[in-house]
Amino acid sequence: MKEGLVLVAKLMASIIFLAVAVEAAASSGHSLSLPGCPDKCGNVSIPYPFGIGPLCAATSISSYFNVTCNDTFHPPRPMVGDSETLVEITDVSLERGEMRVLSPVNHICFTSNTTSTKFIGGYELKRTPFLPSPSRNRFTVIGCNTLGLIGGYMGTASQYVTGCYSFCEGINSTSDGVPCAGMGCCETAIPTNLTAFEVAFEMNQSKVWGFNPCFYAMVTEIGWYSFQQKDLVGRLGFIDDRAQRGAPIIADWAIRNGSCPEEGSDYACISANSYCMEASNGPGYLCQCSKGYEGNPYLLNGCQDIDECALRKQDPKYKDMYPCRKGVCYNTPGGYLCKCKIGKRSDGTNFGCRPLHTTAEQVVIGKAMYGDFTSVSLH
Repeated sequence: MKEGLVLVAKLMASIIFLAVAVEAAASSGHSLSLPGCPDKCGNVSIPYPFGIGPLCAATSISSYFNVTCNDTFHPPRPMVGDSETLVEITDVSLERGEMRVLSPVNHICFTSNTTSTKFIGGYELKRTPFLPSPSRNRFTVIGCNTLGLIGGYMGTASQYVTGCYSFCEGINSTSDGVPCAGMGCCETAIPTNLTAFEVAFEMNQSKVWGFNPCFYAMVTEIGWYSFQQKDLVGRLGFIDDRAQRGAPIIADWAIRNGSCPEEGSDYACISANSYCMEASNGPGYLCQCSKGYEGNPYLLNGCQDIDECALRKQDPKYKDMYPCRKGVCYNTPGGYLCKCKIGKRSDGTNFGCRPLHTTAEQVVIGKAMYGDFTSVSLH
Protein backbone atom coordinates (compact mmCIF):
# COMPACT_ATOMS: atom_id res chain seq x y z
CA MET A 1 0.00 0.00 0.00
CA LYS A 2 1.38 3.37 -0.98
CA GLU A 3 1.85 5.99 1.67
CA GLY A 4 -0.57 8.86 1.91
CA LEU A 5 -3.70 6.88 1.08
CA VAL A 6 -6.34 8.95 -0.68
CA LEU A 7 -9.42 8.70 1.53
CA VAL A 8 -12.47 9.07 -0.64
CA ALA A 9 -15.20 9.59 1.90
CA LYS A 10 -15.74 11.74 4.96
CA LEU A 11 -17.51 9.55 7.50
CA MET A 12 -17.96 6.11 8.91
CA ALA A 13 -20.48 5.32 11.58
CA SER A 14 -21.69 1.97 12.90
CA ILE A 15 -23.59 -1.43 17.46
CA ILE A 16 -24.84 -4.15 18.49
CA PHE A 17 -27.68 -2.28 19.59
CA LEU A 18 -28.60 -2.90 23.24
CA ALA A 19 -32.31 -3.41 22.74
CA VAL A 20 -32.86 -4.41 26.35
CA ALA A 21 -31.59 -1.09 27.73
CA VAL A 22 -33.46 1.05 25.25
CA GLU A 23 -36.70 -0.93 25.37
CA ALA A 24 -36.68 -0.99 29.16
CA ALA A 25 -36.33 2.78 29.27
CA ALA A 26 -39.01 3.24 26.64
CA SER A 27 -41.46 0.87 28.33
CA SER A 28 -41.09 2.72 31.62
CA GLY A 29 -41.99 6.01 29.95
CA HIS A 30 -38.56 7.64 30.00
CA SER A 31 -37.91 9.75 26.90
CA LEU A 32 -34.58 9.15 25.20
CA SER A 33 -34.79 12.20 22.92
CA LEU A 34 -34.94 15.92 23.62
CA PRO A 35 -38.41 17.11 24.72
CA GLY A 36 -40.57 17.80 21.68
CA CYS A 37 -38.28 15.87 19.33
CA PRO A 38 -39.07 12.59 17.53
CA ASP A 39 -37.43 9.60 19.15
CA LYS A 40 -37.63 7.29 16.14
CA CYS A 41 -36.98 7.26 12.42
CA GLY A 42 -38.86 4.32 10.99
CA ASN A 43 -38.12 1.38 13.27
CA VAL A 44 -34.87 2.78 14.68
CA SER A 45 -34.72 4.61 18.03
CA ILE A 46 -32.65 7.82 17.90
CA PRO A 47 -31.53 8.71 21.45
CA TYR A 48 -29.93 12.05 22.37
CA PRO A 49 -27.12 13.23 21.84
CA PHE A 50 -28.24 12.03 18.40
CA GLY A 51 -31.34 13.69 17.07
CA ILE A 52 -33.43 14.04 13.93
CA GLY A 53 -32.55 17.52 12.69
CA PRO A 54 -29.98 19.98 14.09
CA LEU A 55 -32.36 21.39 16.72
CA CYS A 56 -32.87 17.95 18.22
CA ALA A 57 -29.20 16.86 18.23
CA ALA A 58 -26.14 17.85 20.27
CA THR A 59 -24.60 19.70 17.33
CA SER A 60 -22.65 21.96 19.71
CA ILE A 61 -20.59 18.86 20.55
CA SER A 62 -20.44 17.42 17.02
CA SER A 63 -22.40 18.09 13.84
CA TYR A 64 -22.33 14.33 13.23
CA PHE A 65 -24.90 13.79 15.98
CA ASN A 66 -27.44 15.24 13.53
CA VAL A 67 -29.48 12.46 11.88
CA THR A 68 -31.44 12.76 8.65
CA CYS A 69 -34.67 10.76 8.44
CA ASN A 70 -35.09 9.70 4.81
CA ASP A 71 -38.85 9.29 4.34
CA THR A 72 -38.58 8.33 0.68
CA PHE A 73 -38.34 4.76 2.00
CA HIS A 74 -41.06 2.82 3.77
CA PRO A 75 -40.42 2.59 6.61
CA PRO A 76 -38.16 5.69 6.72
CA ARG A 77 -34.43 5.12 7.16
CA PRO A 78 -32.14 7.20 9.45
CA MET A 79 -28.94 8.45 7.81
CA VAL A 80 -25.80 10.00 9.32
CA GLY A 81 -22.90 11.77 7.68
CA ASP A 82 -22.20 14.97 5.79
CA SER A 83 -23.06 16.43 2.40
CA GLU A 84 -20.69 14.05 0.62
CA THR A 85 -21.36 10.77 2.44
CA LEU A 86 -24.46 9.50 4.19
CA VAL A 87 -24.71 6.00 5.62
CA GLU A 88 -27.78 4.21 6.91
CA ILE A 89 -28.16 3.64 10.67
CA THR A 90 -29.81 0.41 11.79
CA ASP A 91 -29.18 0.56 15.57
CA VAL A 92 -27.87 2.88 18.30
CA SER A 93 -26.76 1.98 21.84
CA LEU A 94 -26.43 4.59 24.58
CA GLU A 95 -25.05 2.22 27.20
CA ARG A 96 -22.25 0.74 25.09
CA GLY A 97 -21.63 3.78 22.90
CA GLU A 98 -22.16 1.88 19.66
CA MET A 99 -23.85 2.49 16.34
CA ARG A 100 -24.49 -0.01 13.56
CA VAL A 101 -24.56 1.31 10.00
CA LEU A 102 -24.57 -0.18 6.52
CA SER A 103 -21.49 0.61 4.43
CA PRO A 104 -21.02 -0.07 0.69
CA VAL A 105 -18.95 -3.18 -0.11
CA ASN A 106 -15.64 -2.58 -1.92
CA HIS A 107 -15.20 -4.72 -5.02
CA ILE A 108 -13.23 -5.29 -8.21
CA CYS A 109 -14.79 -7.19 -11.15
CA PHE A 110 -12.96 -8.64 -14.18
CA THR A 111 -14.24 -9.22 -17.71
CA SER A 112 -10.89 -10.61 -18.83
CA ASN A 113 -7.46 -11.33 -17.32
CA THR A 114 -6.56 -7.64 -17.32
CA THR A 115 -9.82 -5.71 -17.79
CA SER A 116 -11.66 -4.68 -14.66
CA THR A 117 -13.97 -2.17 -12.99
CA LYS A 118 -13.93 -1.45 -9.28
CA PHE A 119 -15.40 0.47 -6.37
CA ILE A 120 -12.94 1.42 -3.63
CA GLY A 121 -13.95 3.40 -0.57
CA GLY A 122 -12.67 4.63 2.77
CA TYR A 123 -13.43 6.95 5.64
CA GLU A 124 -11.84 9.98 7.34
CA LEU A 125 -13.03 9.98 10.95
CA LYS A 126 -10.78 12.37 12.90
CA ARG A 127 -13.46 15.08 13.13
CA THR A 128 -16.31 12.70 13.93
CA PRO A 129 -17.43 10.90 17.12
CA PHE A 130 -16.98 7.55 15.37
CA LEU A 131 -14.27 4.90 15.21
CA PRO A 132 -14.62 1.33 13.87
CA SER A 133 -14.83 -1.09 16.79
CA PRO A 134 -11.80 -3.44 16.87
CA SER A 135 -13.63 -5.96 19.08
CA ARG A 136 -16.82 -6.06 17.02
CA ASN A 137 -15.52 -5.93 13.42
CA ARG A 138 -13.12 -7.77 11.12
CA PHE A 139 -11.61 -6.89 7.76
CA THR A 140 -12.98 -9.56 5.43
CA VAL A 141 -11.95 -10.47 1.86
CA ILE A 142 -13.95 -12.75 -0.48
CA GLY A 143 -12.59 -14.32 -3.66
CA CYS A 144 -10.17 -16.77 -5.23
CA ASN A 145 -6.55 -15.67 -5.67
CA THR A 146 -7.05 -12.18 -4.26
CA LEU A 147 -5.14 -10.00 -1.82
CA GLY A 148 -7.16 -7.36 0.03
CA LEU A 149 -5.49 -4.59 2.02
CA ILE A 150 -6.72 -2.00 4.49
CA GLY A 151 -4.56 0.99 5.33
CA GLY A 152 -4.87 4.28 7.10
CA TYR A 153 -3.92 6.03 10.30
CA MET A 154 -4.17 5.24 14.01
CA GLY A 155 -4.67 8.50 15.85
CA THR A 156 -3.16 11.53 14.17
CA ALA A 157 0.17 10.26 12.85
CA SER A 158 0.80 6.51 13.07
CA GLN A 159 0.34 4.87 9.66
CA TYR A 160 -1.24 1.42 9.47
CA VAL A 161 -1.50 -1.31 6.82
CA THR A 162 -2.72 -4.92 7.01
CA GLY A 163 -4.62 -7.40 4.88
CA CYS A 164 -5.20 -11.04 4.01
CA TYR A 165 -4.97 -13.38 1.03
CA SER A 166 -7.75 -15.70 -0.12
CA PHE A 167 -7.22 -18.58 -2.54
CA CYS A 168 -9.21 -21.39 -4.17
CA GLU A 169 -8.67 -23.44 -7.31
CA GLY A 170 -12.35 -23.58 -8.15
CA ILE A 171 -15.86 -23.26 -6.76
CA ASN A 172 -15.94 -26.93 -5.74
CA SER A 173 -12.72 -26.59 -3.75
CA THR A 174 -14.67 -24.47 -1.23
CA SER A 175 -17.54 -25.32 1.11
CA ASP A 176 -20.46 -23.35 2.48
CA GLY A 177 -20.09 -22.19 6.07
CA VAL A 178 -16.34 -22.74 6.40
CA PRO A 179 -14.37 -20.21 8.50
CA CYS A 180 -12.72 -17.37 6.58
CA ALA A 181 -9.22 -18.80 6.97
CA GLY A 182 -7.98 -18.33 3.39
CA MET A 183 -10.03 -20.74 1.29
CA GLY A 184 -12.61 -18.63 -0.53
CA CYS A 185 -12.48 -15.89 2.09
CA CYS A 186 -10.15 -14.56 4.76
CA GLU A 187 -10.32 -12.10 7.62
CA THR A 188 -8.05 -10.16 9.95
CA ALA A 189 -8.40 -7.89 12.96
CA ILE A 190 -8.32 -4.08 12.87
CA PRO A 191 -6.60 -1.86 15.47
CA THR A 192 -8.02 0.60 17.99
CA ASN A 193 -8.26 4.31 17.23
CA LEU A 194 -8.37 3.80 13.44
CA THR A 195 -9.14 7.39 12.49
CA ALA A 196 -8.80 6.95 8.73
CA PHE A 197 -8.79 3.95 6.43
CA GLU A 198 -9.14 2.86 2.84
CA VAL A 199 -9.48 -0.55 1.20
CA ALA A 200 -7.40 -1.67 -1.80
CA PHE A 201 -6.94 -4.70 -4.04
CA GLU A 202 -3.29 -5.27 -4.91
CA MET A 203 -3.93 -7.58 -7.86
CA ASN A 204 -4.82 -5.92 -11.17
CA GLN A 205 -4.97 -9.23 -13.04
CA SER A 206 -7.10 -12.34 -12.56
CA LYS A 207 -6.66 -15.93 -13.71
CA VAL A 208 -9.96 -16.98 -12.14
CA TRP A 209 -12.29 -14.41 -13.67
CA GLY A 210 -14.07 -17.10 -15.70
CA PHE A 211 -15.68 -18.66 -12.61
CA ASN A 212 -15.00 -15.92 -10.02
CA PRO A 213 -15.33 -12.55 -11.76
CA CYS A 214 -15.58 -10.32 -8.65
CA PHE A 215 -13.54 -9.96 -5.46
CA TYR A 216 -14.93 -8.18 -2.36
CA ALA A 217 -13.38 -6.53 0.70
CA MET A 218 -15.10 -4.90 3.66
CA VAL A 219 -14.86 -4.00 7.32
CA THR A 220 -17.89 -5.74 8.77
CA GLU A 221 -19.47 -6.88 12.00
CA ILE A 222 -18.16 -10.15 13.43
CA GLY A 223 -20.66 -12.93 12.87
CA TRP A 224 -22.55 -11.24 10.03
CA TYR A 225 -20.70 -12.88 7.14
CA SER A 226 -20.74 -16.63 6.54
CA PHE A 227 -19.06 -17.93 3.38
CA GLN A 228 -21.19 -19.44 0.62
CA GLN A 229 -19.97 -20.79 -2.71
CA LYS A 230 -22.46 -18.60 -4.57
CA ASP A 231 -20.62 -15.50 -3.28
CA LEU A 232 -17.91 -16.27 -5.84
CA VAL A 233 -20.29 -16.58 -8.80
CA GLY A 234 -21.59 -13.90 -11.16
CA ARG A 235 -20.94 -10.20 -11.51
CA LEU A 236 -21.66 -8.54 -8.15
CA GLY A 237 -23.55 -11.68 -7.14
CA PHE A 238 -22.64 -11.34 -3.44
CA ILE A 239 -23.77 -7.70 -3.28
CA ASP A 240 -26.99 -8.29 -5.20
CA ASP A 241 -27.89 -11.28 -3.06
CA ARG A 242 -26.76 -10.28 0.41
CA ALA A 243 -25.52 -6.68 0.66
CA GLN A 244 -27.57 -4.39 -1.58
CA ARG A 245 -27.89 -1.81 1.19
CA GLY A 246 -24.35 -2.44 2.43
CA ALA A 247 -22.52 -4.54 5.00
CA PRO A 248 -23.03 -3.78 8.73
CA ILE A 249 -20.22 -2.07 10.61
CA ILE A 250 -20.16 -1.40 14.35
CA ALA A 251 -18.72 1.97 15.28
CA ASP A 252 -17.74 3.07 18.76
CA TRP A 253 -18.96 6.63 19.37
CA ALA A 254 -18.12 8.92 22.26
CA ILE A 255 -17.91 12.54 23.36
CA ARG A 256 -14.50 13.05 21.75
CA ASN A 257 -13.80 16.69 22.67
CA GLY A 258 -13.46 16.11 26.39
CA SER A 259 -12.14 13.80 29.07
CA CYS A 260 -13.46 11.99 32.13
CA PRO A 261 -13.97 13.17 34.80
CA GLU A 262 -14.90 16.65 33.69
CA GLU A 263 -17.16 19.44 34.84
CA GLY A 264 -18.26 22.66 33.17
CA SER A 265 -20.57 23.98 30.49
CA ASP A 266 -19.50 21.41 27.91
CA TYR A 267 -19.84 18.38 30.19
CA ALA A 268 -22.29 15.99 28.55
CA CYS A 269 -23.38 13.90 31.57
CA ILE A 270 -25.96 16.41 32.77
CA SER A 271 -28.52 14.11 34.42
CA ALA A 272 -28.58 13.59 38.15
CA ASN A 273 -27.58 10.05 39.12
CA SER A 274 -25.19 9.72 36.18
CA TYR A 275 -21.43 9.45 35.76
CA CYS A 276 -18.81 9.42 33.02
CA MET A 277 -16.50 6.64 31.90
CA GLU A 278 -13.51 6.82 29.58
CA ALA A 279 -14.00 5.64 26.01
CA SER A 280 -12.42 2.23 25.31
CA ASN A 281 -11.56 3.11 21.70
CA GLY A 282 -9.93 6.47 21.06
CA PRO A 283 -10.16 9.66 23.14
CA GLY A 284 -13.20 10.98 25.01
CA TYR A 285 -15.85 9.59 27.32
CA LEU A 286 -19.35 8.17 27.59
CA CYS A 287 -22.13 8.87 30.09
CA GLN A 288 -23.89 6.19 32.13
CA CYS A 289 -26.83 6.15 34.52
CA SER A 290 -25.85 5.17 38.05
CA LYS A 291 -26.67 1.70 39.35
CA GLY A 292 -30.38 1.40 40.04
CA TYR A 293 -31.28 4.04 37.44
CA GLU A 294 -32.11 3.85 33.73
CA GLY A 295 -32.75 6.26 30.86
CA ASN A 296 -30.62 8.86 29.12
CA PRO A 297 -27.74 10.41 31.09
CA TYR A 298 -27.27 13.07 28.38
CA LEU A 299 -30.64 14.67 29.26
CA LEU A 300 -31.63 16.71 32.31
CA ASN A 301 -33.26 14.27 34.76
CA GLY A 302 -32.79 11.62 32.10
CA CYS A 303 -31.75 8.90 34.58
CA GLN A 304 -34.83 7.68 36.46
CA ASP A 305 -35.13 5.23 39.31
CA ILE A 306 -35.73 1.59 38.37
CA ASP A 307 -38.70 0.21 40.31
CA GLU A 308 -37.32 -3.26 40.90
CA CYS A 309 -40.39 -4.34 42.86
CA ALA A 310 -42.77 -3.45 40.03
CA LEU A 311 -40.56 -5.29 37.55
CA ARG A 312 -40.64 -8.41 39.74
CA LYS A 313 -44.43 -8.43 39.38
CA GLN A 314 -44.31 -7.88 35.61
CA ASP A 315 -42.04 -10.73 34.58
CA PRO A 316 -40.64 -13.76 36.46
CA LYS A 317 -37.15 -13.17 35.01
CA TYR A 318 -36.80 -10.08 37.21
CA LYS A 319 -37.24 -12.21 40.35
CA ASP A 320 -33.81 -13.66 39.60
CA MET A 321 -32.33 -10.25 38.77
CA TYR A 322 -33.77 -8.61 41.91
CA PRO A 323 -34.18 -11.45 44.45
CA CYS A 324 -36.38 -11.16 47.53
CA ARG A 325 -36.99 -14.73 48.61
CA LYS A 326 -40.01 -15.18 50.94
CA GLY A 327 -39.90 -11.46 51.78
CA VAL A 328 -41.69 -8.23 50.87
CA CYS A 329 -40.06 -5.94 48.27
CA TYR A 330 -39.95 -2.17 48.90
CA ASN A 331 -38.60 0.17 46.22
CA THR A 332 -36.02 2.80 47.24
CA PRO A 333 -34.18 5.47 45.16
CA GLY A 334 -31.50 3.57 43.27
CA GLY A 335 -32.36 0.20 44.79
CA TYR A 336 -34.84 -1.77 46.88
CA LEU A 337 -35.25 -3.39 50.29
CA CYS A 338 -36.30 -6.94 51.01
CA LYS A 339 -38.11 -6.93 54.39
CA CYS A 340 -39.15 -9.99 56.27
CA LYS A 341 -42.64 -10.63 57.60
CA ILE A 342 -43.42 -11.25 61.27
CA GLY A 343 -42.06 -14.62 62.26
CA LYS A 344 -39.22 -14.56 59.76
CA ARG A 345 -35.72 -13.12 59.68
CA SER A 346 -33.03 -12.44 57.07
CA ASP A 347 -31.37 -15.45 55.52
CA GLY A 348 -28.05 -13.60 55.69
CA THR A 349 -28.03 -12.38 52.08
CA ASN A 350 -30.22 -9.25 52.42
CA PHE A 351 -32.25 -10.71 49.55
CA GLY A 352 -34.33 -13.35 51.31
CA CYS A 353 -35.99 -14.48 54.52
CA ARG A 354 -36.25 -17.66 56.59
CA PRO A 355 -38.15 -18.69 59.73
CA LEU A 356 -36.99 -17.18 63.01
CA HIS A 357 -35.90 -20.61 64.18
CA THR A 358 -34.63 -23.68 62.38
CA THR A 359 -36.36 -27.03 62.89
CA ALA A 360 -33.65 -28.09 65.33
CA GLU A 361 -34.03 -24.85 67.28
CA GLN A 362 -37.81 -25.31 67.44
CA VAL A 363 -37.33 -28.80 68.93
CA VAL A 364 -35.02 -27.41 71.61
CA ILE A 365 -37.45 -24.62 72.42
CA GLY A 366 -40.33 -27.08 72.62
CA LYS A 367 -38.46 -29.25 75.08
CA ALA A 368 -37.55 -26.27 77.19
CA MET A 369 -41.15 -25.08 77.36
CA TYR A 370 -42.93 -28.38 77.94
CA GLY A 371 -40.28 -30.64 79.39
CA ASP A 372 -39.13 -34.03 78.22
CA PHE A 373 -42.11 -36.27 78.97
CA THR A 374 -41.94 -40.05 78.74
CA SER A 375 -44.83 -42.46 78.90
CA VAL A 376 -45.11 -44.90 81.83
CA SER A 377 -46.84 -48.21 81.45
CA LEU A 378 -48.77 -49.43 84.56
CA HIS A 379 -49.25 -53.14 85.16
